[in-house]
Amino acid sequence: MWQWWMWYGLDAKHIQHSDVRQCSSKLLLHALLASEGIQLTQCQRLWPWQRYWPKRIHHNHLQALLGQWSQLLCAGLPLLDCISLVHLDKAPVRLRYELILLKNALLKGTGFSQALAQSGVFSNTLVQLVAAGEASGELGELLTKIHHQQAQQLTLKRRFLRSLFMPLVTLCSGLMVSLLIIYWVVPQVAELYVIGQSELPMITQWILILSVQAQTHFFNITMLLVLTYALFVGLWSWSLTRPRLEVLLWRMPGIGRLMYLHSQAELFLVLSITLNAGIPLLDGLKLAANSSAWREVSQSLNNAAAQLHQGQRLSQVILHMAWQPQALQLIRVGEATGSLGLSFSQLHRYYEVQVVDQSLWLEQLLEPALLIFVAVFVGFILVALYLPLFEMGQMM
Repeated sequence: MWQWWMWYGLDAKHIQHSDVRQCSSKLLLHALLASEGIQLTQCQRLWPWQRYWPKRIHHNHLQALLGQWSQLLCAGLPLLDCISLVHLDKAPVRLRYELILLKNALLKGTGFSQALAQSGVFSNTLVQLVAAGEASGELGELLTKIHHQQAQQLTLKRRFLRSLFMPLVTLCSGLMVSLLIIYWVVPQVAELYVIGQSELPMITQWILILSVQAQTHFFNITMLLVLTYALFVGLWSWSLTRPRLEVLLWRMPGIGRLMYLHSQAELFLVLSITLNAGIPLLDGLKLAANSSAWREVSQSLNNAAAQLHQGQRLSQVILHMAWQPQALQLIRVGEATGSLGLSFSQLHRYYEVQVVDQSLWLEQLLEPALLIFVAVFVGFILVALYLPLFEMGQMM
C-alpha cells in the first residue's frame, strides 16, 4: 500500500534536502534515498487529513515564520535558502508540508506570492503584500514591516481577549442560572401558587408564561436560532448583501466601531507599505482591494482604481468614498505635495491609535455593562418569583 512520507536528509556535501514522496514503507524510502546519495535523517508518515488541515496557520507560528524570513532576506540570503533554513518549534505537520511544497514551487519557477496563494494557509492580505514586495524588490524590508505590524495587532488582540474573559464568564454563568431557574424552579413554584388559588402579579404571570413556552417549544426555539444563524451566514456570503451587512455591522455601537477602525487601519497600512515601496498608486489600490476581507472596502477601492484609470484625480475620486473628513484632507495634501505614501502612513498611525483607544474603552465598559445586565435579568426573575409570597404573607 502506497503511503505519503515527508522526509528530511543530507547529501554527500551535507546539504539539507526535503520533499514529500509516496512509498510503501519507511525502509523502502530509506533505500531509495540512499541510492540517490541522500542520508535520511527524519521522516514522518502523512495521513490524508494532515495535508489539508488545519486550514490556517496559528498566529504564533506565522509570526515566527515571518520573523525568520525577514531576517534571512535582510541578511542577503536567496529566497530559496530562506525557505529551506527556516526552523519552527512544534510546528504542525500541515505547515511543514506546505513549506516543502512552497520550496518545490519556487524551484519550478513559480513566484513567491503565487506559491503562497496556492498553499491556501496564508491570508490574502499577506499574499498581496508579498506581491507588492516582489514588484518593488524590497521583499525583506516589507516582511520586516509586516512582522512588526502583525506583532502589534496580535498584542492588542490578546489584551482585548484577556479583558473579555471575566465579563464573558459572568454573562455565561448568569444566563445559565437564569435558564435553570426558568426551566426547573419556576414550574415547581407555579404549583405552589396554583394550590394557594391567589391571583398572581402580572410580572409573575409573564415569567410563568416564559417558562411554559421554554419547556413546550424548546426544540422549535433551538431550530429557529439555527435557521437564523444559517440565514445570516448565507446573506453574509452573498456578494449583493455582504456590503450592506458590513455597513450595518460598523454602525453598531462599541464593537462595530472597533471593526470599522480596524478595517481602515489595515487599508491604510497596505497603501502606505505599497506606495513607500515604490508601487504606483493604481497598483497599490488594486492590491489593497484584493487584500481586504471587507467587501465594502474592496468595492470602493476597485471603483476608485477604475476612476483613476479613466484619468480622474485622486482628490476627485475620494469624494465618493466613505472616509472621514480628516482622512480626505490629509490625502489631498499628500497629493498636492507628492507625498501620498507619507499621508497614508500618518493615516495608518492615526487609525491604529483609534483602534487602541476604542479597545481600551470597550475593555472598561463591557464588564460593568454585563454585570448590570445579568443583575437586572436575574433580579427580575427573583422579584417575579418572590412577589406573590410577599403578598400572601401580608394577607395572612
